[in-house]
Amino acid sequence: MKLSVLLISLTFLSCTLTIKEETDFKEKRVINTSENSLALLDGSVIEDSSFILDKYPIPGEVEIFENDEDFETARPKQLFSALSSSEIRLHKLGEIRWVYLGLEPSAAWPMTIQFIENNEEIDLGTYDVSQGTINSKIYELNNSDSKFVFKIERGLQQSSSEIFVSQLKRVNNNWVIVSSKESQLDNLINKFYNYLSEAGPSTGTSLVALNLNASNKTEVISDEFSGMSKIKLKINFARAWAALRRSLLIAGYKILDEDRNGGKFFLEYSLKRSLLDRRPDITSVEILVEELSSKECLISTNLDEENIELSEEIISQINQSLS
Repeated sequence: MKLSVLLISLTFLSCTLTIKEETDFKEKRVINTSENSLALLDGSVIEDSSFILDKYPIPGEVEIFENDEDFETARPKQLFSALSSSEIRLHKLGEIRWVYLGLEPSAAWPMTIQFIENNEEIDLGTYDVSQGTINSKIYELNNSDSKFVFKIERGLQQSSSEIFVSQLKRVNNNWVIVSSKESQLDNLINKFYNYLSEAGPSTGTSLVALNLNASNKTEVISDEFSGMSKIKLKINFARAWAALRRSLLIAGYKILDEDRNGGKFFLEYSLKRSLLDRRPDITSVEILVEELSSKECLISTNLDEENIELSEEIISQINQSLS
């Protein structure tokens, strides 16, 4: 009887020590750098550690965290990159006209200057590189002073530019946009588009315009509560809505319905769970456009934290197609 009790006690003590050792193993411990080679030798990882000795060791002690849960590597920040360095597109949204160019603004700047200098209808006037604006010389239009303005901005994608072209006239000492009925803008911007198309890819860049490359219009952020990724756009709602719609179509999504007033796109999506996954199947996904201010919007999905991987995939695909 005593022998049985003794064996049970020894077994219990052995289990306790094993659990204690496993717990200690997960906790951080502090070792001297000189112990690294001994650890490799004792673990039969190598037979001779002389060839990996550090010739310039860091003095002192190093903290070793052996529990994987102590640290979590952050996801890399997503960037927008132009699909092609030679891509050129002409865009129109209401009265706004602009040219998309798959080059940095610092490269688009000298090309725009050269177009104005080579154009027989307008002459180069003033420019402000800090604001990215280039003005033609003032000329007379219907007994009023008029001018063309080229505004170069960073595109929605990382290595791209957006060159906005507008025509203004002076009214009571103020410059206002010329209405489309009397505007000569369409003719000029078509010539500008053709000029850029014929010029082809450019490797030149303007050093004075490098500051234009730094102002991003897009940023991928994480919700501080759920950790879900969202896209912040520094553009107005009308532009964000149009850009998102185009991006969804390029990414290959089928838009079932859309509610512009509510800022929602309804996408067709089919995701059937496995027998072991009891979460409900997904038959559609909503993409939301929220207006934060007159010049800032936020794009997100309606998915919850249980479907964060699917949400990240959709946000990433939208990222790559925005323009």
